[in-house]
Amino acid sequence: MLLNWQYLIAEINFKHKQCQDDPMNAMAFAYSLGQLLLETQALFSPAEWQSWFKKNCHFSESCAETYLQIAKSWPSFRTQLDPYRKMDLSAMENIPQMSLISSKSKDSFEEDVETEVKQIIPLLSNAENFPTSLPDSEKSENATIINFYLPGKVVPKARPRVTTNGTYLPPRYRAWRNQAEVEIYRQVSDLNLEVNLPIQRAAISISFCGKHRTNSDLDNLAGACLDALTLNGAGVLQDDRLSCIPKLNLEYIPNTKETGVKIRIEILPVR
Repeated sequence: MLLNWQYLIAEINFKHKQCQDDPMNAMAFAYSLGQLLLETQALFSPAEWQSWFKKNCHFSESCAETYLQIAKSWPSFRTQLDPYRKMDLSAMENIPQMSLISSKSKDSFEEDVETEVKQIIPLLSNAENFPTSLPDSEKSENATIINFYLPGKVVPKARPRVTTNGTYLPPRYRAWRNQAEVEIYRQVSDLNLEVNLPIQRAAISISFCGKHRTNSDLDNLAGACLDALTLNGAGVLQDDRLSCIPKLNLEYIPNTKETGVKIRIEILPVR
């Protein structure tokens, strides 16, 4: 498998830092990291894994084992390594919105990510971001409806940065996505769903409540939420194509006490 190892290594250490810096959500972040470690470990022999881990991971083997055990005890909704696959740059010629930037060395790449992480963590660790909240599901006469709530401001969807080593998302957006995904994981685990994930077809309603950035493009805000729900995110939805989401409602409700986003998923029959 062709992987962007620089991005993968930086992300593993980034997720470990989130576990340390955000105790309220540490268990959910530990699951996300543990699942990523499980899939990475499967690519190596035991001896190769030990050598690779010691060289690249900034935490102890006993700590890694704890992450692995947590991941084994939770359900898995998607393949964690998919976002780290390298992109064939020859296919990018007709996509001008993704600008090509120069490749960096491993040390330079991780140094830049670490610098941005230090700037991001204080913004994401305040009390309004992702406290435990309970979702709910309901059944109407003809449909199952699932409701999620993500507290805090949504970071608009960002364009991937493309290098000769592969693609990666800007750290600020990636940090929000990580928190959004683990919050969705946690809320899914609280539900006793009678449907199989990922959902193949659904009508989605997204309500942005409170003090979001009003100069943000609505499609980028909605895109961030949908990406967090699909197979490249928490794995609740199959994808965000029209065949999967034939109906999408968006609204902004500024005059609320709390800032967050409400997501209502109505499961539709597959045609």
